[in-house]
Amino acid sequence: MALATYEIQVSGTLPLDLLAQLDSLDVVVEPAETVLYGALPDQSALFDLITRIHNLGIRMIEIRRITGSDESDPNR
Repeated sequence: MALATYEIQVSGTLPLDLLAQLDSLDVVVEPAETVLYGALPDQSALFDLITRIHNLGIRMIEIRRITGSDESDPNR
């Protein structure tokens, strides 16, 4: 199964220890949110990441799967 690329936007910033564990993802910190962008091996990995963020009490703004032409620029 091919990797799927996701963009996950959360409110505020993520703790440094979580960011260190997400070294396979690109992280863009913007004024009021953090955007994670990268490939995950399967839906189980996506749900694990969502659960970890939720358990920290961080509000998720958007989660979306990136396809085709969207994948070229993580800083859209």
